[in-house]
Amino acid sequence: MKSSRNRFATFFSYLFHPIFMPTIGITLTFLLGGIAGFNPYSTASDKNNAYFTIECVVLATAILPFVVTVILKKLKLISSLHMPLKEERTLPFLITGLLYYSMIHLFSQTWKIPLPILIYQFMIGATLAIIIGMIITYSWKISIHMIGIGGVVGILITLSKTGNNVLFFPIIISIFVSGIIGFSRLELKAHNPGQLIAGFILGFACETLGLFIN
Repeated sequence: MKSSRNRFATFFSYLFHPIFMPTIGITLTFLLGGIAGFNPYSTASDKNNAYFTIECVVLATAILPFVVTVILKKLKLISSLHMPLKEERTLPFLITGLLYYSMIHLFSQTWKIPLPILIYQFMIGATLAIIIGMIITYSWKISIHMIGIGGVVGILITLSKTGNNVLFFPIIISIFVSGIIGFSRLELKAHNPGQLIAGFILGFACETLGLFIN
């Protein structure tokens, strides 16, 4: 029988599954970021672009990856939605990376939607994290959960540095959630501390890269 700590860890591992992190990130960006042309107080045209962007992010980074993961599990190419073995993660990483890249290409080259450059930077950061994570996974089981939440923290830090407001409480809450996720993955013996820390640093670094480029 599972202990209460184990049930807690399992619940939070699903609640903060990596496929939800891009959706959380783009939603927080829209609601809290105060980016011109990408916030609740924008013009009707800009808000329509923002809503369409959020919908596409949900589709490309949450719904489609979930469907692909379920199919891979049905085909017995992975053992569970958490993909406990590093050997199981290469194909889902590759497919997810292609979905992320396709979304960026559609927005920037095909549809040419006039989004703020920071939004494209966040999309590119998420794609870069997936690609680097896939490469690392060939030889080492880096934490995908921590890559995801590290990216969210990185987005909030970037918004605080580039915007008019320091998002103090959202940053504190996201760091607290990072701790819960880290505890959960350790409790389930899914990762060791080094894999958790490396995952967080990777996600955080990729989403704050724009601060050093601009």
